[in-house]
Amino acid sequence: MNRRLRLLSRFAIAIGVSLLVVVMQLHITPNFGQAPTASAAVPYQLPPSSAKLSYSYGLWTPTKFDTCPKWLHDTYWVYGPDNKVYPTWHPPTDTDPNTGKTCTYGHEHGRNPNSSKLVSWGLPFGYVNEQLSLSDPQHPRHEDHVGHKIEWKNDVRVGLPGGGTGPLCQILVKLHQGTHSKDAFTNNMHELFYYVSCDNGAKIKWQGMHLFGGAGKFSGVCGGEKTLGYFDPTTSPTIDNESARIIPDKQCLDNLVAKVKQGQNASTEYYKNYFEDWTAGFIHGLYRKNDGQLLDHYGQEGFNRNYSKLFDMTAGTYFRVSVPSRYFDPTKVDNLGRRIDMCSIPEIATLQGDCIYVNNLLKAGQKVTWDDPRSPFNGTTRVVHFDWVAVRNSTNTDTWYSNAMGTIIRSQPDASKGITIQQTISKTRDAMYYFGNQEGNFDADGVHAPN
Repeated sequence: MNRRLRLLSRFAIAIGVSLLVVVMQLHITPNFGQAPTASAAVPYQLPPSSAKLSYSYGLWTPTKFDTCPKWLHDTYWVYGPDNKVYPTWHPPTDTDPNTGKTCTYGHEHGRNPNSSKLVSWGLPFGYVNEQLSLSDPQHPRHEDHVGHKIEWKNDVRVGLPGGGTGPLCQILVKLHQGTHSKDAFTNNMHELFYYVSCDNGAKIKWQGMHLFGGAGKFSGVCGGEKTLGYFDPTTSPTIDNESARIIPDKQCLDNLVAKVKQGQNASTEYYKNYFEDWTAGFIHGLYRKNDGQLLDHYGQEGFNRNYSKLFDMTAGTYFRVSVPSRYFDPTKVDNLGRRIDMCSIPEIATLQGDCIYVNNLLKAGQKVTWDDPRSPFNGTTRVVHFDWVAVRNSTNTDTWYSNAMGTIIRSQPDASKGITIQQTISKTRDAMYYFGNQEGNFDADGVHAPN
């Protein structure tokens, strides 16, 4: 818990985010869920048979709880910059054209981006994963479909470091933040899109595989660092900075039960079991030595900044999920403790409304499993703390190219080194803006873990 507090409290001075730009080549109107046509968008259209499909397209298959057909889900797609087909945002419910009735997909992707002023910049889920697989086919990083989450704010009059306000800005993020599986216990590499545009010309767009904490380990909310050793891909770097995946662990549950048995107020301990915090710890910069050698800065410990800085970008963003379906329990298969099972523990059964609700269903003869839509533990309540973004670009170019992880950034693409993702940072000499946060509850009919 001390590490968790330390990580969060040190954001304003210690973490950063490298935000560069990828210009998406959208072949549809900004009305998600409608396929491309030569003129008006036509709903319920699958990609043309000649289109190249990405690995991430078509991954989702309905569970026994989901009533929308797979083909309908697959009509929500966009072309990526590589002209492949990718899945994108869709509503959690839809109208099945075969029946005319409302159906459910069982998962949600966050705030509807159609109303974001940055929606046209593109949201091809899995695009960066695809580029990583192409550049290093022996070490791919595949992520499931349901974990892609979107949040945004329009027309933010940003704050300035010395007080007062700055330009009017738009911001949008898309992060793959799965909180239902064992994946984040060990894997630190997750796809992130980060878009910012201000009316003074400041603009950053970034698409990359971001490193949240160390590979093969995570930070337990109550039990400290958990090192498991294995991770995927095995090439994932560990960056010793303030980034982390902070996940409730069995120690939190044990502390809660002990407090209740002692007759003490257990509210604080209860809510320690309630949240996951992913702290970004982003920084991406490019420096040049006197001999012309380029040095990439991406948060690695001991980096020498005493050289000419071409650009850098930092941000204090972190991501919180309330009521995820999982917690870390080394006594369980795959270390997966299910939060709903906590409700069967006598000391917790009547402690808070969630478990009271679950146990009332049980008394009525209705068994509720961890992946049931009736379970309140589905991870649909989230807060994105955008906090601050800083941009410093002393060059005369705003177009760059990076590898999937952003550990190499150059002015020209080089496929032989995996430098294929077009990124952009405006020629803004020195700016730091405060965006605040955005929170939302994206629960809807039929949504359940995995989500």
